Amino acid sequence: MKRALLLTMILISAACSKPEKKEQPIVAREVNELPHLAFSNLDGTPTTTRDLPGGSIIILFNTDCDHCQREAKAIQENLSAFTNYTLLFIASETAETIQKFAQEYQLVNQPNIRFGRAESVDVYLNFGSIPTPAIYIYSKERRLVKSFLGETPIDQILSYL
Repeated sequence: MKRALLLTMILISAACSKPEKKEQPIVAREVNELPHLAFSNLDGTPTTTRDLPGGSIIILFNTDCDHCQREAKAIQENLSAFTNYTLLFIASETAETIQKFAQEYQLVNQPNIRFGRAESVDVYLNFGSIPTPAIYIYSKERRLVKSFLGETPIDQILSYL
């Protein structure tokens, strides 16, 4: 009788135990370290930096900042070094002011250069308190390669491309 009771308990225990978990295959997630900064293109269409292609450089600037002006001039003088990157210049000023800056530094009509406008608070929430210009280089795999805060010699920037 004890054996029958023990056997019944073992069978009930086995029937009530949790089913064995099958191992799920590990699915690689696409890395995207680009920030979630909402901005508007100069034509007013909304977008986000998260949608930039891999191989992007985000440049946060102010049009009246002399450091930003020198950085823009240095980039313009070395455009051929940036052909494999999308450059996105973002400022918090009016679209007209940003467009004027782009024209003055001969950065318009370049296939890999875009300009946009973002709210200062959105820039702060994504990047914190930063000096301008601030440059963020992202690889083709959308990983942050290097950031530069403040005016940076162009040779240092080019060494990370």
